[in-house]
Amino acid sequence: MIYLHGQNIEVNQDLAITIGKFDGLHKGHIALISELKKVAKSRNLAATVLSFSPHPMAVLKSKNYPLILSQQEKLYLLEQLGLDYYIEFPFTHEFAQTSPESFLEDIIFRQLCGRAMVFGENFRFGEGGRGDMVMAKQRGDGLGLYIHSIPLISSGFTQINSGNIRRLVSSKDFYGISQTCGRDYFLMGKVTHGKKKGREMGFPTANIAMPPDKLLPPIGVYHTNTFVDGKGYASITNINQGLVETHLLHFRGDLYDRIIRVDFLQWMRDMRKFASFDDLAKQLEKDANSRLMLHN
Repeated sequence: MIYLHGQNIEVNQDLAITIGKFDGLHKGHIALISELKKVAKSRNLAATVLSFSPHPMAVLKSKNYPLILSQQEKLYLLEQLGLDYYIEFPFTHEFAQTSPESFLEDIIFRQLCGRAMVFGENFRFGEGGRGDMVMAKQRGDGLGLYIHSIPLISSGFTQINSGNIRRLVSSKDFYGISQTCGRDYFLMGKVTHGKKKGREMGFPTANIAMPPDKLLPPIGVYHTNTFVDGKGYASITNINQGLVETHLLHFRGDLYDRIIRVDFLQWMRDMRKFASFDDLAKQLEKDANSRLMLHN
């Protein structure tokens, strides 16, 4: 997959394009990308996802908008889906004023050589969300731009969308997330140096650097699996005021400056203060035994 970002991107190849933020990359997104690849193959086009950064809501609402997937995590997942291109446009107030007509004709068709587009049936685009499937098909017919839509995906009685995943993260419902996304909730980051207090008690932890806009579960201690170079280890992970640290059971080695992935299985307990290091060490040992009893 070729990753391109910027506003003056040109691709010397005809593309089949789908558009969205793809935050969470849930089952609905996966279905959309699967359909995109079918359309691209049938028309001899390059399968392309067009996205935006920062998140449009962060720009339009002028407030922090935590992301389910960091940039690194999203690229990690997209790499596995067999796309040809992932293109990211900077989202600004000026860009938000682009009319649907100009977006289709000037950006999709002329600049990016889009010759087919695949959308979810409720997709809206352009200034004020004025562009819809009816308008896209009318314009597309005149340009020679094929427009294809797919129905929305649901899980039980609930529509699958990023808003629902955010609520599942906030409520620590990791089973619900796995059902919605088809994988565990996870985070990735580089291991950095911490205070090394855990190491002094025989429970070394890997401190994981997280971008400030990453959506994290509530403060607490969690049963997790941590992956190093593709190998999984049972682990216990603490979330506290934006800080993430994980203790890998039965791992020996240096993790500093390495990228690791932590998959969340379930909530274990709340964070709390301890009267002494001895009390904390006893609790950590109890946590480790609890994690080992949980099925990996």
